[in-house]
Amino acid sequence: MDSRSATLDAGTARLDEHARQLGHKVLAGETSEREAAGHVLAEAVESGVVAAMCARHHRGLASAWDIDEIASSVTTMLVAYALDGPDRTRHLDVSRFADGATSASGWVGKVIGSMRATRILREMRSEPTVPADCETLEQVPTTSIEDQVLAPRAADVEAHTKGLPAASSTIGLIHASALHDLLGLPPLRPWALTAGQRTRALEAITADPGLASRVLSGPAAAASDAAALVGILRGGWGGDDVAAMLAASTEGRDIPYLLYQAALRPLPRPTARSGELDRIRTRAHQSVPADARPAVATVLEAFVDAEVEVYTDFDRIRRPLSARERSRRRASAGALPGLLVEAARRLDVGYLDVYSGLVGLLIEPLPVVQSQFFTPTAWRFAR
Repeated sequence: MDSRSATLDAGTARLDEHARQLGHKVLAGETSEREAAGHVLAEAVESGVVAAMCARHHRGLASAWDIDEIASSVTTMLVAYALDGPDRTRHLDVSRFADGATSASGWVGKVIGSMRATRILREMRSEPTVPADCETLEQVPTTSIEDQVLAPRAADVEAHTKGLPAASSTIGLIHASALHDLLGLPPLRPWALTAGQRTRALEAITADPGLASRVLSGPAAAASDAAALVGILRGGWGGDDVAAMLAASTEGRDIPYLLYQAALRPLPRPTARSGELDRIRTRAHQSVPADARPAVATVLEAFVDAEVEVYTDFDRIRRPLSARERSRRRASAGALPGLLVEAARRLDVGYLDVYSGLVGLLIEPLPVVQSQFFTPTAWRFAR
C-alpha cells in the first residue's frame, strides 16, 4: 500500500467516526446543523481526506500543480457547496451520517470528484486563503470567481469545455494562459516555426522535459538542432521575462515546459456534438467579404486539418487515422502557408493576421484562455 492510500484509509476512518458522532448530536439537538457541517469540513481538511481525494480524482492537475494549491482551492469550493449563505442553500446534512451507513468521506470524495478541472483552475487563479479552523471556515467568503475573472462569460466555460479531452491540449492551454497572465510574460512564437519544426520541437521537449529550462538558462545549452528550435520560440523575450519564469518554476512545476508544450501542441478541436465547429465555419464565412469567402473557407479547413487535434466525440474512444486521412492532413500542412497568403491577399491583411484569426476562432470558445498569448497579432474574424 502506498503512503497516499494509507493516509486516505486512516483519514477516512477518522472523518467517518467524527461525522457519525456529530450526526447523533444534531439529532439530539445538542448542536446546530451548520456548526456540525463546519466541524465535518474542518475534519476533512485536517485529516488529509480533501488532499487525498484531490490527488485521486484530479491526477491531471496534480501532475502540474502542487497538491496543496489544488486542495486549498477545492476546499473553498467544497465550503461554498456544503454550507448555506445569503445566496445559496446548504448541501451537507450531517444527520445523514448518524447511523454509520452513509460515509462522510464518501460524500466528500463524490463532491470533489464532480468538480471540473477548469473550475478548480479558475479558483486557483484567485489565490484564496482557506483556514482549517471550523468557525473561520464557515465564514470564508465565496464571491464567485467567475465575477472576478470571467465576468458575464462564466456560464460559457461549462458548455464549451464539455467533451474536450482534459489530459490533452485543453488543460495545457488553460495552464499556459493562466501562467502568462500571472507572470506578465509575452507570448511564445510557434508561428516562427514550420509545422515540421514544431513537431520536432514538441517531440524533443516531451522526451526531455528539462530542455526548455536549460535553453532559457543560457546559450551554451542550445547546442542541438532541437534546442535551437526551442530557443526560436521565445523570440524577443527580454532577460527579465526569462528570469521571472525561471524564478517562479519549481521542481514540481516546470513552467517553461508547460508553456512550451502548450504553444507547440495542436489546438483542441471543438466537439461535433456541440456544433461548435459548424458555428466557427459560419462565423468565418459571415465576417468576410463575399469575394474572400472561398479562400477563407479553404484555409480554415486546411488549418483544422493541419493545426487542430483530432479525436472522436467521445474522447475516451479514440480511433486511428486512416491512410486517406493521414494523407489529407499532410497535404493540408504543406498547402497551409500558401493558402494563408492567398486568404490574406483577399482580405487585404497580412498572412500572420489570418493565422491569428484562425487561432482565435479555435481558442475563443474557451473563455478561460486568452488567445493573445498564442497569436502573433490582434487581428480576429468579426463576430
